[in-house]
Amino acid sequence: MNQKPVICLGCAFWDTIFKIDRIPGHGAKVLPEKAVQAASGMATAAAATIARLGANVELWARVGNDSTGDSFLRDLSRESVRIDRIRRIPDARTAFSTILVDSAGERLVVPYTDPSLDSDPSWLPLHEVANAAAVLVDMRWLEGAKAVLTEARRHGVPTILDADVAPPELLREMIALADHVLFSEPALVSLAPSTSPREALMEVAARLEANVVGVTLGAAGALISQRGSAASALYEFPSVPIRAVDTLNAGDVWHGTYVYGLVNGWGLSRTIQMANVAAAMKCEHFGGRLGSPRLPDLLERSRGLLPDNIGN
Repeated sequence: MNQKPVICLGCAFWDTIFKIDRIPGHGAKVLPEKAVQAASGMATAAAATIARLGANVELWARVGNDSTGDSFLRDLSRESVRIDRIRRIPDARTAFSTILVDSAGERLVVPYTDPSLDSDPSWLPLHEVANAAAVLVDMRWLEGAKAVLTEARRHGVPTILDADVAPPELLREMIALADHVLFSEPALVSLAPSTSPREALMEVAARLEANVVGVTLGAAGALISQRGSAASALYEFPSVPIRAVDTLNAGDVWHGTYVYGLVNGWGLSRTIQMANVAAAMKCEHFGGRLGSPRLPDLLERSRGLLPDNIGN
């Protein structure tokens, strides 16, 4: 197993998640069946997933110097994620979300980020990037993401972008900086709105020099384009049929598993399928990223499900 650290950089949220029967379409008082609170955010949930799978991982992020920030750090430390690269911003509030999850696993997310959270990346220990196994960034702290991606590329460290929804001009800027560009479906189609996800992926991948360009499609699995394969080749990886209880953070678990597979030499085919299975397993459990699997459970669930139709 690769013991070099994976660096995850991006948003840090404190989530309050309520399980309800249905999300109301108008004003109402709704009594939840369950409620949990957890450290979350795209890069945060990916880092926690990587830690649960057994890799060395650290989170580079910003939280406020408040009680919510205390809760965030305490919760994340239980996942064996290194947290001393998380900066406490004086007089700022830690980002937080209230989330409703219905009986079909769909969710309504209401996030808030304090504009006082300083976006200046000058404090980041960029000299440590050269010794990383890989870096993963999301689209929620662009100044930090650009600095880390640029430094990683300078040292030949693999770079992964969780390309979620953002203004198209910012997406185009960021996807040019990463070796592995992995879109959410809404983010991808925002760059090619008149086409299907398959056509959009082919169009976007043709303009990039990334090694891998892909899109996650929820229950439909993932589509992947690999540099050096036939120009018209897109590889489809179906997901695992499940009964979804909570889809919150499924994409983040997918990205975390992808990074784990990348740094441990699983090969692209196995990595994508394992990421699909991990995301599906997460969806079977309420509580956002708290449902992400540990490695023995993931390996057991994945047995007999691994195709070999792309790369190695």
